[in-house]
Amino acid sequence: MGYNRLRPFSLCLFAKIVLPLQQSLQNNTMRKIFILCSALFSFSLFAQQSLDSIEVSATRLPVKVYESGKSITIISQNQIQQLPVTTIDELFQYVGGININSRGGFGVQADIGMRGSTYSQVLVLVDNQRINDPLTGHYNNNVPVPMSEIERVEVIRGSAAASFGADAVGGIIHIKTKAYEALNNTDRYTSTTGNVGFGANNLTSTDLQIQQQFKKFGFTASMRSAASDGEEFVNPNFTNYQRGDSLNNTQFDLKTYSAAANYRSKKLKAYARVGVDARDFSAKYFYTLSSFDESTESTGAQWLQSAVSYDSDAGKTELTASYKKSTDEFIFNPNPLVASINNHEMQRVNATLSHQFRFIGINLNTGTQTDWQDITSNDRGDHKRLSNAAFILASKKIKKLSLNGGLRLEQSEQIGLQFIPQINAAYRNGALVFRSSIGRAIRQGDFTEQFNNNNTPLVSAGRSVGNPDLLPESSWNYDLGVDAFLGDLILSNTIFGRNSKDLIDFALTSGSDITNLTNLADTFNYLYAQNISEAFTWGNEFSLQYAKKFGANKLSVRVNYTFLQTNSPDSITSKYISNHPTHNLNGAINYAFYGFDVNVGGSLITRNAEDFPSADASIPTDYAVLNTRVSYTTDLMPLSVYIDVRNVLDTQYQEILGARMPGRWIIGGLKWNIRHNKVELPRRY
Repeated sequence: MGYNRLRPFSLCLFAKIVLPLQQSLQNNTMRKIFILCSALFSFSLFAQQSLDSIEVSATRLPVKVYESGKSITIISQNQIQQLPVTTIDELFQYVGGININSRGGFGVQADIGMRGSTYSQVLVLVDNQRINDPLTGHYNNNVPVPMSEIERVEVIRGSAAASFGADAVGGIIHIKTKAYEALNNTDRYTSTTGNVGFGANNLTSTDLQIQQQFKKFGFTASMRSAASDGEEFVNPNFTNYQRGDSLNNTQFDLKTYSAAANYRSKKLKAYARVGVDARDFSAKYFYTLSSFDESTESTGAQWLQSAVSYDSDAGKTELTASYKKSTDEFIFNPNPLVASINNHEMQRVNATLSHQFRFIGINLNTGTQTDWQDITSNDRGDHKRLSNAAFILASKKIKKLSLNGGLRLEQSEQIGLQFIPQINAAYRNGALVFRSSIGRAIRQGDFTEQFNNNNTPLVSAGRSVGNPDLLPESSWNYDLGVDAFLGDLILSNTIFGRNSKDLIDFALTSGSDITNLTNLADTFNYLYAQNISEAFTWGNEFSLQYAKKFGANKLSVRVNYTFLQTNSPDSITSKYISNHPTHNLNGAINYAFYGFDVNVGGSLITRNAEDFPSADASIPTDYAVLNTRVSYTTDLMPLSVYIDVRNVLDTQYQEILGARMPGRWIIGGLKWNIRHNKVELPRRY
């Protein structure tokens, strides 16, 4: 496809897709920036790009990206190295279709939403195993592997519950590690990746990984540590009520350790990982805006997972299993007179047995999955839950048309027996790929939504309380999109919708109206978990990627714009369902020249404003966050010196009402990504 034939198409795509999006932007600042980003369409240096290079696991059947029928973003380790990020939630600030609501930044705690979902409606996988915490979705970002151990991240938008089960409502974050990905090749090598940084407020950050891969055996070891005194603020509780200290800070101390081993032969492959994660941090106003809130929190997790697969003439059989034990200690106020300490211990076991084979020209994957969850808690009580499922997935390519579908039967005491269908379709015509998907998703309430404060003798006003009688959520997701692979330029646009019923959220409710709990006062109001009757979320995702080499220089550009709107006929004002940006424009520009690497990126957000002056809590209607990284690598060694400036504009903002986000931070350090391949010389006879 030549340039003259592509330019009319680009102009047509601009007129049909970009202009309507631009007209939907009500804010003048966003409109101007969006027009500026749209001008990137003028790039005319096109060269045909292969569509057959990358396979993804949008379902449990591996397919090419363009055959999946899904909107997918793949982030490689090299791309992660370019960005001014050290945590998963920071990385997702540069990805379209994801909205991050962080508490404190630097990976302390963040809620992940996709396509307007709540933080509990996104499934996070590490090497095909779910890490979602049974206590609450607030911990789903606590990934048990350091960034240096990540080989790539697959962001799969839209429902995928038929393949992977509950929680995959808004989409899937699939993190694939270096040890796991090494099973899929025959390379032998030694490698190390690292990042050591120092910054403002006594910040120290270390992320190290080593890997040794032999012909059949391999291992990796990695660790991450980040600690800071945090920023210091005047304490509004002291100013307004003479409670607590006059000043407070946003200190944190985060540590993650992980190790893995693998075995690979022609037919048998095996993999195992162990990980430990520990976090201590200031949690002031993370969950309440009470005048007594002086919270601190400590969380911990131990993680074990394994996978064994066997290839034969009859197909591929795989068994995966994981065990997660996590703890949480939340101290609401250290003063003994008003102290409130919650302690929780959670366990989760998940196992999947599947068999992949080919039958009458159709690729099939059938299997069973079991998921056991347990909690021991002083305020939520002791509870157990067991879910079982069976699934069948199919993939068929008919000339230019690719079809992927599946059916899942899931059963538990809370949800009964549920049928979960899914179908994705993709049609390739030259450089264009048209795709669509439709699928059902369900989710049962987590232990916090069901039992929060149910075991507390008398719950004070304004606290959140769980509802043990919650019904499961149910939703239908559908989308329609087009991808244009125009050589160095890739354009993508997706229109999507989600129709949901019995959504679970916390809403302000009088104690007199809550009939299934006996530890509440009739005259107090509480944030009570309940099923919102229905909601409709719709939106549009647009992305542009451009990459080009100019001799020794390299330029890459990524721009994403997401529009979201959630409508509900319910008169109930809930806490999380519509807590997402209406407009989210993000991206990054990276330019490499003469050993220098310059990255500038960030996001511009429009959302519903919130304000609570007595706690100095405010979510602005519009805010922009800009980050930069400048690094230099010498020819003498593969070691880079870098300087990050986070939040260059020193924007004062919050994404969760009351939880302050970092202002301008300057960080300097060293990073490296070294790999030595062992080449086997041909034998001499």
